[in-house]
Amino acid sequence: MAGRHGNKGIVATVVPEEDMPFLEDGTPIDVILNPLGVPSRMNLGQLYETMLGWAGEKLGVKYATPVFNGCKPSEVEEELKKANLPLTGKTVLIDGRTGERLENPVTVGIFI
Repeated sequence: MAGRHGNKGIVATVVPEEDMPFLEDGTPIDVILNPLGVPSRMNLGQLYETMLGWAGEKLGVKYATPVFNGCKPSEVEEELKKANLPLTGKTVLIDGRTGERLENPVTVGIFI
């Protein structure tokens, strides 16, 4: 897998959808990224992209963010506010295997 921000990775495990974590409203999570990959590669753009995608999905909006002239972090936060989503882009997930809430909020979003 590769993203538009130069990040790359491998598919380490494929599991049944019912075993994947999901949002409290039942929305399944498709992909889980290693959280160490973002700070070690200084690749914050992928976080902002996923948060903006999540806001857009809630608002029914599609965004175009040109390279080197895209949304500023403050603009992403504004869209999250409009969508009534947490400004951190984090939310609590439910463990698909146990049905229990994960201990810490997790950054989620949609790649746009």
